[in-house]
Amino acid sequence: MTILFMVSLSVLLLELTLTRLFSIILWYDYAFMVISIAFFGLGIGSLLVHILKGKLNEVNLPSRVVQSTMGFAISLPIVLLVMGQLIPSNPSFIYVFYLSSSIPFFFAGLSVAMIYLSMPKEITRLYFIDLLGAGAAALILDPIIQVLGAESVLLSISLLVLGPTLVAALFLVRNSEGYIKKATDKENGVSVRIENKLKIYGIMVFGSAAILLVINIDLNVFAIEPGISKGLYYQLAKPQEYQHLSTQWNSFSRIDVTNQTYHNYNNEAAFQNTSSENTGRSKALASIIIDADADTPVFRWNGSLNDISWVKQYMDYLPYELLKANSTLVIGSGGGEDILIALAGGSKNVTAVEINPLIISKAKEFGRLAGNLYDRKEVDVYIDDGRRFISSSNSKYDIITIKLVDSWAAQLAGGYALSENYLYTVEAFRQYLQHLDEDNGMLVMVRWNIELPRLMPLIVESLRQETGKNAEEISRHVAIVEDRPGLYFGANENRSIYPVLVMLKNKPFASSEISIINERAGENNAELFVLPGVYAQPPYDELLTVNSQFEPNKQQQGLGRNIETEKINSIIELEPPTDDSPFFFAREKVPEQMVLLLVTVLSVSGVLALLLIYYSKINNIHLSSSSISWLFILFAIFIGLGFMVIEITFIQKFLLLLGTPIMALTVILFSILASSGVGAYLSGKLFGKNPHKGMIVSIPLLVTIILIYYIFLQEIINHNIASEINYRMGLTFALLSPAGVLMGFQFPSVVRISSLFAKKDSQHLGTDNRQGDVTLLWGVNVIASVIGTVLTAILSMIIGFSGSLLVGAALYSGAMMSIIVSLRLAGTKLNKEIIK
Repeated sequence: MTILFMVSLSVLLLELTLTRLFSIILWYDYAFMVISIAFFGLGIGSLLVHILKGKLNEVNLPSRVVQSTMGFAISLPIVLLVMGQLIPSNPSFIYVFYLSSSIPFFFAGLSVAMIYLSMPKEITRLYFIDLLGAGAAALILDPIIQVLGAESVLLSISLLVLGPTLVAALFLVRNSEGYIKKATDKENGVSVRIENKLKIYGIMVFGSAAILLVINIDLNVFAIEPGISKGLYYQLAKPQEYQHLSTQWNSFSRIDVTNQTYHNYNNEAAFQNTSSENTGRSKALASIIIDADADTPVFRWNGSLNDISWVKQYMDYLPYELLKANSTLVIGSGGGEDILIALAGGSKNVTAVEINPLIISKAKEFGRLAGNLYDRKEVDVYIDDGRRFISSSNSKYDIITIKLVDSWAAQLAGGYALSENYLYTVEAFRQYLQHLDEDNGMLVMVRWNIELPRLMPLIVESLRQETGKNAEEISRHVAIVEDRPGLYFGANENRSIYPVLVMLKNKPFASSEISIINERAGENNAELFVLPGVYAQPPYDELLTVNSQFEPNKQQQGLGRNIETEKINSIIELEPPTDDSPFFFAREKVPEQMVLLLVTVLSVSGVLALLLIYYSKINNIHLSSSSISWLFILFAIFIGLGFMVIEITFIQKFLLLLGTPIMALTVILFSILASSGVGAYLSGKLFGKNPHKGMIVSIPLLVTIILIYYIFLQEIINHNIASEINYRMGLTFALLSPAGVLMGFQFPSVVRISSLFAKKDSQHLGTDNRQGDVTLLWGVNVIASVIGTVLTAILSMIIGFSGSLLVGAALYSGAMMSIIVSLRLAGTKLNKEIIK
């Protein structure tokens, strides 16, 4: 059972580590597919064991378990090498990444399935240990990835999974009598032995893995290189222009620090020679790069306000020209760019909120060269999620700034969090407006021009709900202009994708403010999108119902630089993102890649089913063909789909309560997996002889709890979001545990009841099928979980997370119906025998 615990721990640890690596090699969107990769490999392994179970017995099973765990351990450095060095880091090769990354999970699936096969009567304890191991992985990831880095964590998994296996193999013969009583035929007294050469091979593999880990920690030989679509890739390819200063991992992201070689921040004279350049980038000491692409600059500053007066020439400073800001909230403060602008604009109190502590740490390393920005008395720093912070605060601010803060820094959750956060929803924007100074507050954002079709309906709906005004009145609260010249992006003439400055006020813009905006845009040839109450660029004029005679010049109109009007209209027609469906970055109702992934998973699952049936027929392997057996398989499908729908929905919903992705991942996964393990254990203790009763009792309770969550969960989260972190963690565990316990009842119960029917079939057919279809049911359950991960993402985009909860309840209700029908089909006589 120790082997099962470590394999389960290693599987989830590998899954979470791969999300980090995929974010560097590919894009954040593809980190989502790691869940599918994991379950795909596990499912293939378990189904293969089911096909070959006739060739496995008490004598050779221990050796086969050792071989499969060795395969798991050996495949990890190979996969790391292939992913980092051999496969082109291009989304065009996505399926090559998919297949190669599934290999370790395939060997893990073999190991877990054979352990289940060897002890079918211990399914309750086994499933409990399985889930407990996975829950433990959620607890240890954060500390070990900070110490070792993602690449070394992946290599260390080889030691984690192989160490206990070797201990068991080396001492198995010595303790064979005790083992035989549990895992062999008592009547035949079969001796269990593992070949010496296999033990030697295992020791060699373990030693090699340890050496590779030590070498990588010292020399970083397995370092993952950024994908060709990443900004850091091009910087590393130009060592004559860029200097790579450091790399460090944490559970949020990989952080790299670079600078342009002529900006040697230890060379004051060299920097002074460039300080007169008319570009913000020339003032940067360094760039802090998040997951090899999104970067945030650290600017040189001697600490005096005169030394940052140069920022006033940039469009980013415009909000501080329009109003006097005494207090500023910066969400996503990064390297400190927006803090500098706020200080230059006269803010006496700047509240900086940054979710990733490593970014703050890296910015502080520049010390006095950057004016000790984060240690100044005017600056208060909070390590927190921006949305959770503002939800828990009662403070009012003159300006709230959110500049290009994406969910990119929150990708540990990967597919679990569906690559989204809660910064860009109607509820979030209403909270921003409520936290502005009532007299003359302003929300300031910088986003990309191609995101305006998604952002504009969000702005309009948020202001409509908050102010109760119509579209024409709302237009007087909104100003949008090209961020040209931008403090860090400059004024590139050739870009079709460029940043825009968005300003929202809780009071209408004054005519003097409108004049300043128009004047600054004209001076800098910046494109005008919305001039408050005066002008809105088509097709946004229909959204804001602006009808005026104002005509900007051609440069301000941005002719030929916008995305197609037809495409804009299709995006505008999407529902504004809400807390229940926070998919701000989705440009269509259901992204094509999600549909493609679902079709692929369904196709692969169908092919696997056909191969299973074909192989069984040509080898005369008995597959239970009764309606009852197929209903058990249907039950396994329902609970596999239902578990993933509920789990992923809970992770996203509780992300708002817990504040940070790593906190959400750790607490939620541990709560669900640990409580499900307890449920599996209790199902055997309470309903060991009557598994069908456990199902009939637990599923209605589970569905009831899900429906209660559907009605009250959001209100509970909103009410407790300002509480202390320990209380929120305890509340999360308390809320999730009842559902987790009841979900844990299901799989062990269907395995036990299947075994009872299999035993009856064995007596009737004269065959030995006492193990039942445990490997088949587990494999089907895992494959269903693959489909469930993709299905949940699609459902959440269409019907929201609350709707997904209802789908989860319906799936468990379907499982309930399948077990009821199977018992009825069993007939009165057989049913009575099972009940006895």
